[in-house]
Order: sequence, then structure tokens, then C-alpha cells
Amino acid sequence: MNKIFNKWVLAAALICSCFTSLSAQPTREQLAQIRVDKEGNFKYWKNDAVSLTQLKSFVTAVTTEGSDQYVPVRDRLAVFDMDGTLLCETAPFYMNWLVMLHRLLDDTGYAPTEELRHFGEAAKAGMYNTQLIDREMDDKAQYVQAEIFKGLTMGEMDDWMMSFLKKPCEGLDGLTWGTALYWPMIEVVSYLVANDFQVYICSGTAQDMLRPLIDDVLPIGRHQVMGSEVHYVPEGKAEEMGWETPVIMETYGFDDLKGQRVVRGLFKQKCTKWSKVDIMTRQLGRKPILTFGNSSGDYPIFEFVTTDNSYPSMAFCLLCDDVERELGNVGKAEKCRTACEVNGWVPVSMRDDWTTIYGPDVKPTATAIRPLSRNAESSGQAYTLSGTPAVEQTRGIVITNQQKIIRK
Repeated sequence: MNKIFNKWVLAAALICSCFTSLSAQPTREQLAQIRVDKEGNFKYWKNDAVSLTQLKSFVTAVTTEGSDQYVPVRDRLAVFDMDGTLLCETAPFYMNWLVMLHRLLDDTGYAPTEELRHFGEAAKAGMYNTQLIDREMDDKAQYVQAEIFKGLTMGEMDDWMMSFLKKPCEGLDGLTWGTALYWPMIEVVSYLVANDFQVYICSGTAQDMLRPLIDDVLPIGRHQVMGSEVHYVPEGKAEEMGWETPVIMETYGFDDLKGQRVVRGLFKQKCTKWSKVDIMTRQLGRKPILTFGNSSGDYPIFEFVTTDNSYPSMAFCLLCDDVERELGNVGKAEKCRTACEVNGWVPVSMRDDWTTIYGPDVKPTATAIRPLSRNAESSGQAYTLSGTPAVEQTRGIVITNQQKIIRK
């Protein structure tokens, strides 16, 4: 009798321990436990959230055999943006920019050139709103991010990123970049997977920066991550293989490249706005029926998925309207809500639809930067992080021939 009683006590203690740990600051292993079954037993969404009701109704319709809205398993594709849709983008900036800053300014194992260091300092000043960031600097950041990791193998990039993911998210107490995923959205991804959806990520961040982030946390594979790209090239050819890499590689035979490591090369393609549709179409070969995003940069995907689709389709747009549990931007959220109303997309309120974002114990710090509005919508438009149009362009670096970096 005592043995049976002790087993029940031990089991109860383990269950309590699990739930206690999830209510405190989570580990990546604990985030991996957040799952929703096929029936949709969501815990971190409010039961009366209209957006959740619409999602569940859609999934039920397209997965019910015999329904006039039924979609075969092979065509159940869903595409998610990353920053601001699955992952924090406000602590204090997009993750790929924080990765860049850490590499340029804080990584003791890397020695940047003076020009690169200057760019990092200018970017940091822009993030903290003491200097301007313009569209030109935003574009250059892609080249810089490729340059500073050039020569790393895929495994070495994984190791570097796993170290970075232990860094805290500035502005949010107790959260690291490796655990900065939205709990309700982890539920959505797992719910779709349970209903035989193929879930893909399509992000402006380099795909080999994102893969370590989702490893063993989201129930999807590395091959389901699409993002901005660099060339992977034979180590001895990294310097010369830029935009013309495919042509150059055709000039080398097996003996010329035999035994060389495959490493990161130069910048290839940015995955933002319409480029997301381009990359997604080429890599998937089928039109998704469901998409989630959070900003005007995702509108091209929304339009693509919901227009002339041979199957039922929906687009969901997250609104960054929570200023108590997150570093929200109500102005941006209202613009997105209006776009949803005009275009028939479904708005998801982080403030009103979710019971938590990162767990109950994560709160913004008193010194957190807010609001953050970083999208420069018009070409060449300079802007500040508060969204105020700028009157002059920030100093930085220029890229010539996609390969050389020189001071502006």
C-alpha cells in the first residue's frame, strides 16, 4: 500500500514540477512541451477569441473528408513569418540585427575591419534612436551579415548561433533569444502539424540563423525554414563567388575543388516583401492555403495565398497591440487592423486574444525602448525607430560590386 501511495505522490510531484517550470522562465526543452492536439486543446488563447474560432473552423473544414472544403494532405501548406509572428522582434530590434551587432562589437573571437566596426556602431546608434537608420542602411545590413560570417561551415554557424541564443532579450526580464518564441504561436504550429499541415517559415533573417532557433522546439524540420540567403561555396573560392557564383562554379572541375570544406560565402538574396513570394513559390512548388504574418512586409504573402487559390485559404495578421506584457506599438497595430478590414484578412490581437505571450513571469523592463516602428515603406526614405521621417541619411558603408566594403 505504501509503495503504491509513494508512486502516486512521486507522479503528482513530477506533474506539479512540470507546470511550475512552465509558469517560470522556460527552458527550450520546456517550450518543446507546448503542444496542441488535433482537436485543438489550446491553453494560451482565450476561449472567446474570434481569431482562434476562425482558425479552428478553417482547419476543421479543410481536414474533414467529404467536406466541400476538404484539402488533401499533400496540399495543406502553411507559411509563417518569423519576427513578430513567432518570435520577439522588439528587444530592442530584429534578431538578425542583434546577431550582427554581437558579432561586430562583442564577439572576442572575431576581428572586424574598421569599416565593418563603424557600420556596427552606426547600426547600434540607430537601434537606440540616437542616430538615423535609412533604407540604404537596412539593405546594407544583409551584405554585412553575410560578410562577417563568411568562411563558417553550416555546423560552425549552428554552434555560434546556439551560443548567441543564450543572450538575454534586452527589455524583457528573464527571456533569452532562444526562448523568445510566442507561446500561443507555438500552439498554432503544433496544432497545424497535428492536422497534417506542412508548416514552413519564410523570414527576412538568414535561414541558417533561424534553423538552430527552431531545432527541437517547433515541431518542424530545418528544411522547412526559408529566409534570406548566402551562397555556400568551396572554402578556397569564398572570396570570388558572389552573385555570379553559379556561373563561376561551372568553370571548376571536380579535381579543382576536391576535399574543400563547404562554407558560407557572399550575400545571395534578401527574403522580404515580394521576395518572400518569389522564394516561397520556387521552393515549395505549391501554393499555401494558410499564412501568418505581422506587418506590411507580409502583405504580399497574404495576397498571394488568398488570391486565385484553388483551395480555401486564409491569412492571419498579428497585431502588436500589447504594451503591458510586450513592447507593443499601438499605431502600427491599428494600421495592420485597418489593412485586415480592407482585405479580408483575420487580425490576431496579442493583447485581447492571448492569455500569455512568453509566460506569466516575463515583463518588460522599466528601461525598455518603446515604441518601435522600423519599417521604411518607401525606397530611400530615411526613418527613426519611432517612425518619424528623417531629414538626412546616416553615415555608413557602401557595397560595390556586391563584394567590397568601403567607407562612405
